[in-house]
Amino acid sequence: MHFARCATPALAALTLLALSACGDAVATTDTLDPSSTTTDGSSTEPGTTDAPTTGAPTTTSDTEDGTASDGDSTTTGEPTTGTTTTSDDSSTTTPPGHLPECGNGMVEDEEECDDGDNNGGDKICLADCVLNVCGDGHQGPGEGCDDGNTADRDGCSAACVSELCGDGVVQAGLGEACDDGNTDPDDGCSAACLLEACGDGVVQVGLGETCDDGNTDPDDGCSATCVLESCGDGVLTMELGETCDDGNTVSEDGCSDTCAIEACGDGVVQAGLGETCDDGNTDADDGCGPTCETEACGDGVVQAGEDCDDGNVVANDGCSPTCEVEVLSLCGPGQLSLLVNEGFESGALAPWTTNGGVTVTMNPHDGVWAAQATDNWHIQQTFAATPVAQLVSANFWTWHDAADNPAMYVEWGYADNTTGNTLYFNEQLSGWVLHDILPLLDPNKSLVRLQVWGYNGGQALPDITRFDSFRLCRNP
Repeated sequence: MHFARCATPALAALTLLALSACGDAVATTDTLDPSSTTTDGSSTEPGTTDAPTTGAPTTTSDTEDGTASDGDSTTTGEPTTGTTTTSDDSSTTTPPGHLPECGNGMVEDEEECDDGDNNGGDKICLADCVLNVCGDGHQGPGEGCDDGNTADRDGCSAACVSELCGDGVVQAGLGEACDDGNTDPDDGCSAACLLEACGDGVVQVGLGETCDDGNTDPDDGCSATCVLESCGDGVLTMELGETCDDGNTVSEDGCSDTCAIEACGDGVVQAGLGETCDDGNTDADDGCGPTCETEACGDGVVQAGEDCDDGNVVANDGCSPTCEVEVLSLCGPGQLSLLVNEGFESGALAPWTTNGGVTVTMNPHDGVWAAQATDNWHIQQTFAATPVAQLVSANFWTWHDAADNPAMYVEWGYADNTTGNTLYFNEQLSGWVLHDILPLLDPNKSLVRLQVWGYNGGQALPDITRFDSFRLCRNP
C-alpha cells in the first residue's frame, strides 16, 4: 500500500499523535528489528509479525539533500508497536483515504443506515442516512401513516397506524363520540362515529325510529321515543287536535276515526252509541232528546205537546196513540171525574205535578200503574172549580210499610184560596188502604186542588209511598 509522505525522520516519534493529520485510515506495518535498514526502496527484515498497530508509518518527503526522492517512502526512527481498533463489519469502517458519503451503501461515521440507491423518504433508510422511524413525518414501509409525532387520537396512532372511524377505538380528537368497529348506520353509532339516538334529527330505522324531529318532545307529531304520533296510537296528542285516542281509528265507539270525542250533541249520529238522532245539542222537546234518541209519542218520555207517554201507541190504556190522556174514569156509570189520569194508566204522571214522584208497575192497587216516590214528596192536580155539594166521592188508595212507622199529609184547596188538610199516622197506613176525605170537605165551598204528601223520618226501611185509584166524582 502506498502512503503519502507527510513527516520527516525527526517527527517519527510523534506519529502516534498525528494519525488524524495524514489521512483517516489506520495503517498496519511490520515490527522492525533495530538492525533493519531500508535503502533504495528495499528492506532487510530479520523477522516480521502480522500484528496491526495504531500508528501510521513515518514517511519523509523529498528534501534538497536527497535523503528521499522519487516518491519513495523511508521508515525512520524507532519502530512503534500498538493495537489498532478495527471492526469486523467493513461497512462501518471508512477505508483509508476515503471521505464518508451518504448513499454509497456503507454505514459510515454518524450514519444510522445506508442502503445506497434504496435510500429515500418512503424507505427503511432516509435520504440523509437516518433510519425511517414512526413519528419522523416520513411514512416508511409497514407504516399506515406518519404525522411527525407519536401521539394517539389525532388520526395517526403512536404506532403509526391510521386511526379511522370503524377501527373500534374512539378518537375524541377526531370528533368521534363512539366507534363500534364498523361504519354501519342505524346501529347506535353512525357511519361518522357519532352516537345515534332519538332526537339527533336522523331517522334510525334500525333503532326502531319512525321519525326524528331533532328533539324528544312529545305532542309535536314525533314522540319522545321517535315514533310517529298519530290518531289511533293510543296516546292522546292534544297538539295534533286530538280530544281522545282509543288506540284505533274506528268511529262510533266513543272516539272517532279522527280522534274526536263522540257524544250526544256533537251533531253526528253514532249508531254504535245507541243514537238515533243528533241535532248538535242535548235539549229536550226539540225532536231529538238529551240522549240523542228521537223524541216521539210512545218513547216513554213526555215531551212538549204530549199529555202523556206510556211507552207505546196503544189505545184505550189511559194514553192514546197520539199521547193524549184518555179519560178512563174510575167513577161509576153516569158520573164524571174531576181528575185526569186518576189511575196513572197513561204510564206517566201528567197532568199530575210532582216534586219527585214517578210511575211504577210494581204492586199497583189496580190496573198496571201506580205513582211512587221516596222520602218527602207530593203529587198534585188542579181542576175546574167544582162545588163540594155536587161530589159523590172523594177517596184514593195508598200503600205504606207499617214497620217503617209511616205518616202522610193530605191537603186540598178551595176556589176562595182557603185550604183544608188531614194527617195520617202509621196505625192508619199499613199496606194498601182506602182514604175517604169527602166527609172532611166543606160542603159550602168549591174544590179546585188536591195534594198528597209522602213522608220521611221513618225507621231503617225506605220511606216509600205509593198512590193509586183516585176518585173525585160528581154527577153530571
